[in-house]
Formats: sequence, C-alpha cells, structure tokens
Amino acid sequence: MRLALRLPAVLLGLTVLWVALWDDISAANVVGGLLVAILVVWVVPHEPAAHSGAHFSLFYALRYVVLLGWKLLESNLRLAWEILTPGIGTHTGIIAVPMACGSDDVVTLVANSITLTPGTLTVEVLRDGQDLTLYVHGMYTRDPEAVRHDVLQLEAWALRAFGTADEAENAELGLAQHDAAARDIEEAE
Repeated sequence: MRLALRLPAVLLGLTVLWVALWDDISAANVVGGLLVAILVVWVVPHEPAAHSGAHFSLFYALRYVVLLGWKLLESNLRLAWEILTPGIGTHTGIIAVPMACGSDDVVTLVANSITLTPGTLTVEVLRDGQDLTLYVHGMYTRDPEAVRHDVLQLEAWALRAFGTADEAENAELGLAQHDAAARDIEEAE
C-alpha cells in the first residue's frame, strides 16, 4: 500500500516544485511540471531496498524546521543583545558531544544546523569505529551540559524526521540519560 501512495506523492511533489520554480500557476505550467515529473520518475531508478531502514516523517521534518527556526531566532536575539550591551562577556569554548546515530546524512544535518545558528560552529566530526563525536565551538559555554543538551536535542529531532526508528529511540534515550546525569551533578553541588 505504501508503494502505491509513494508514486503519486512523488509526482505531486515534483510538479509543485516545478510550478514553484517557474513562479507561475497556469494550466500549461502544471501540465508541463507533471510531464517532467513523470519523466524524472521514469528515468531515475528507484530502489526501495536501499532505503528500507530509514524513514521520512513529514510531521517531524516540519517540526524540525520550526524548532530550528526558533533556535535561530533565539540565538540571533541573544547575539544582538551581546552586541548592544558590550561588557557582559561571553564564555567561549569547544565542547565534545557524543552522538547517538551513525548516519552520515543525519550527522551532516545536525552539524550544519549547529553551524547555521549564530554563536555556534561545528569544528570537527570525529568517527572512531562506531562512536561518533561532534566538537562544537560556542560563544556561550559557561554551562557545557546545556550546550550538550541542545545538540543532543537537535539530533533527536533530526532522527525523528530522517533516521531509523531505532536511532530515534537511542537518541531520545541518550538525551534522557544526559539530562538525568546533569540533574544528579547539579543536585550534588
């Protein structure tokens, strides 16, 4: 059943993209876009077995975009406040964040999302066998655990949208474990 729904969805998506690129909603443009979409689907090989483990969730992808937009707005406002009120000071640093997933696509998405956010920059992605660590430079690293939490949360959101179900569960579990450990450390102090 999923395969029967996938083809019309792909054709519709490609047609909408075609019309959006031409910026003209006309019958000729819609028909032309549909013809191009059919040609693309016919020419480009589709191998469902290659994507059997990963999934795409439109709901979580849209949620990722909205939440990333909120993070961008928040960091822009924080950076603007820093510019307007010099002397408050920043606390820069590089923080290592162990990642839960091994998918290069999701790691690239998270690393680029971090770099896109003002005040943070992905410095390095280090893979040691199955272990993957992201090194993040931040302007506001007075609380390293808060920075780790933000990165792990971003990874969990990305995996809900683009990762496998197991990766998404591992990321959520890793985030919960991190938060519990951070609370324990905070209570001990």
